[in-house]
Amino acid sequence: MNLIKVFHPIQPEWNELNVASLQITQTSPHFQSSIAYVYLLKTLEDDNGKKALLPGIPDGCIDLIFNLDGDYFDCLLVPSPKKRKLITFNPSSTYLGIRLFPLQDLFTFQVSLKEINSEDALPLFEVAAYLLPFYERLLLTKTFEEHLQLLESFLSTCSIQTHNYCPTILTSCIKKIIHHHGNLQVKDLERFSGYSERYLRMLFQNELGIAPKTFLQQINFQYIVSDIVKGEFLIENQLNENRYYDTSHFYKTFKKFTNMTPVEYQKILLKN
Repeated sequence: MNLIKVFHPIQPEWNELNVASLQITQTSPHFQSSIAYVYLLKTLEDDNGKKALLPGIPDGCIDLIFNLDGDYFDCLLVPSPKKRKLITFNPSSTYLGIRLFPLQDLFTFQVSLKEINSEDALPLFEVAAYLLPFYERLLLTKTFEEHLQLLESFLSTCSIQTHNYCPTILTSCIKKIIHHHGNLQVKDLERFSGYSERYLRMLFQNELGIAPKTFLQQINFQYIVSDIVKGEFLIENQLNENRYYDTSHFYKTFKKFTNMTPVEYQKILLKN
């Protein structure tokens, strides 16, 4: 399955109200099974030197963030937020971001996904020292197109690069979850994989640091947010799927990630 055709994780509040500019592009097809997209972000100015705060929502992905102003310590590995939260950036700064799918196998890290997902952010070069030469070359490029060309060249030739091992069961389950927009129960994964619910919980926790139920909810949440952004959200459509028992269950799950209802979140996006 080409994930980029069925899953496009978004951060809808990263818009003209909260950032100075944002450009998004996709890599060439060869890298699209691992990279959702690459973005160039410039934060707003602040005369008082306060940090720039961007609201982030769960998306099930991992971001590699490079500060293009040369701040080595501001290059970070950022996992998906567990709920809507403010993510800290330097003001009036430019960043290159690489958003990685849950099943990415282009980048390796010195800590497990379980450890990554237990943190808010990690210093990038402490967990992926081999990316430092790429960063040093990145600082010499000027345009977004040049950044992307350098990234693809680096990924094609990097001799340090090794592929992550992801158990076949987990890979198959995640693809099925995304294919069904997260509208599944853990028992559906149990029937699909032939493994017990208890074993699947252990596998997700050990490999991703997240329970399968929560991962299902995160993926479904992203599709709901996408519908809200496109003006296509109807609660009836969600209740017709087998994930939610009733309206109360749906609202409780949505508020788990945003602390607000879909209508309240929609109002925030409309204001933006």
